[in-house]
Amino acid sequence: SICCAPALWCGVQGSMFGCRPCCAEPADSFEPPPCTVQAERVLPLDDGDARLRQDAGTFDEDAGAEVFGRQAAAPKAEQTAQQVHPPRAPQTANFVARVQFARDRGMGMSLDITPKDRLRISNIDDDGPIAEYNKGAEERLQVMEGDFITSVNGSACDSKSKVATMMTGGLVVLEIRRAHCFVVRGLDATQGKLGLDLTFHAKGRAAYIKAVFSEGLMHSHNLASPESEVRSGDLIVAVNGRAGSSRDLVDLISSGGKLDLTISRPDEQ
Repeated sequence: SICCAPALWCGVQGSMFGCRPCCAEPADSFEPPPCTVQAERVLPLDDGDARLRQDAGTFDEDAGAEVFGRQAAAPKAEQTAQQVHPPRAPQTANFVARVQFARDRGMGMSLDITPKDRLRISNIDDDGPIAEYNKGAEERLQVMEGDFITSVNGSACDSKSKVATMMTGGLVVLEIRRAHCFVVRGLDATQGKLGLDLTFHAKGRAAYIKAVFSEGLMHSHNLASPESEVRSGDLIVAVNGRAGSSRDLVDLISSGGKLDLTISRPDEQ
């Protein structure tokens, strides 16, 4: 295991990032067990470990989870928050998708892996297992970019085991939850610290909120607007209306100034 240095607090131009210690196994030594089929019964999610390494208060771009199944798509310069989660017809908030994967074909999608063992679908290839499933599914049951995979074969096992099961191939049962998204507007980082503990993965397309501190701009927002409360476990998927790599998002946040943050979490309906 690779154990990180003691915790450091970083105040970056008005934004607070928690640089916390963690442990991560080298990818080449990891052999996760497959998720066990349990008659499509959805199990509670277990909290996972955050997979962030830090070196003297900076984030390690090579650490953390990978984008599995394909190389992460290059950020689109003009991509907006609306494009990340485009308007759609009424969808089923929680459903099961049976997808045929092939060991030698990849998964046909890019994933953000969160410490809470949820997988967020950040991109779906035009040609691949998910695209093929969508062709035969009703629109309300199609898998969309931004959706969350919360269990595989009825088991809420850890994220790497979910990925390993899909990569093994065969018919895999995915529990899908739609994303609930909202925008927190007008956070002025020149007036104080953001008050968030963030982690991110260099190959991902979201920043994960580990904690919201009891002081700071986000805490003040939560008190003033409980209907759009930001919680630990939420993801930041766009900053000032722009999506991009997780590194791009964190750079935009740390640049200070006024911030509009697009927040995503699994729909709780």
